[in-house]
Amino acid sequence: MKASKELKPDCTNGCKAGLLLKKFLLLTSLLMAFMLSGCRQEDSVSDLIADGDSAYESNDFAGAVQSYTEIINLEKGTDEIYNNRGMAYLNMGNYENAISDFTEAIALNSENDIYYNNRGLACYYSMDYESSIEDFTKAIEIKANEANYYANRGDAYNSLKLYEAAIEDYTKALSLNSRLVSVINNRAAAEFNLGLYEEAKADYTSAIELDDSNPTLYWNRGESCRMLGQTAEALADYRSYEALGGTATADFYLKRAELSVTAGEYENALSDYNEAVSLSPDTAMLYQGRANVEFLMENYEAAIEDYNRYLESVEITDNQAVAIGNRGYCYYMIGDYETAISDLSECIELSPKYAWAYYARGTAYQAIGDLENAKLDFETANSLIEES
Repeated sequence: MKASKELKPDCTNGCKAGLLLKKFLLLTSLLMAFMLSGCRQEDSVSDLIADGDSAYESNDFAGAVQSYTEIINLEKGTDEIYNNRGMAYLNMGNYENAISDFTEAIALNSENDIYYNNRGLACYYSMDYESSIEDFTKAIEIKANEANYYANRGDAYNSLKLYEAAIEDYTKALSLNSRLVSVINNRAAAEFNLGLYEEAKADYTSAIELDDSNPTLYWNRGESCRMLGQTAEALADYRSYEALGGTATADFYLKRAELSVTAGEYENALSDYNEAVSLSPDTAMLYQGRANVEFLMENYEAAIEDYNRYLESVEITDNQAVAIGNRGYCYYMIGDYETAISDLSECIELSPKYAWAYYARGTAYQAIGDLENAKLDFETANSLIEES
């Protein structure tokens, strides 16, 4: 769920935990595959295995690939070696070669669940989600009690927007290991996308109990609270997100400003709009939002400036009627009645059923002594209110 685009809730990749698991499960067994026999070639292979393992552990994945490739060229390409070179390619982001090596490993040993999972990861990262689901399913068929396999398949379902299936897999993963924070977060994200905001909020709360220093979890729970109309709780979570070092984007400040307006905290809203504008000065809607807050705070001249910035940046349609009307009322409040009437007339032309605009324009006519037009506008306003 971060973000923006409306900020949607963040979905931490549950595959990462699985990736680390493979690293420790696979590399420790390599030396056992090649016992020293006194043969010079066997000595060389053993040295290359050690070099490859050391390079991998040091995150020198290119070096690991080089050592494992030399082993394969010596016709010692076992399933373990292909798998480990595949893991090195996977960490390098070379998913095509990784898939090729995992396929070789599977051809040599089709009953190893880890190889299917690893190929599933490579397919997942290359966005071939259907193939990744097939491989994760095969891994589960071989070893049904590995939480990471369900979590990884859940991520693939999530990426395909098959949220019910994702939730089912995440729930199974958590039944095997209830402390997987990333999986709880991902299940909550799927629930959020299904509109199950209470369930999502409960999951984010559980994740926070396990990892209360993770800012993303607070942001995601805040989004759930926002969708539930729980303004105070959402604001508290957004503040925790910022306090814990979460990335404060223009969208973040916009969301928090909107909630602050709902809570009647206009000073806080104005401060957040100022931050948002400083980060994204070309975003027209931020000026409209800030102008609305200034309007509510009766800072009419500042509001006029921001309405001007907004209206100069957009094509004028009936969507801008309220902004033009608000600007007109600001002009009325600073005593510029003629300009107020001009703006309110434009507002009425764009939105002829907007009762407030007639009332506001009637007040401006009254201020300049045009009682006949004032009377007509007040009557029109009352008639529209009665019709609604």
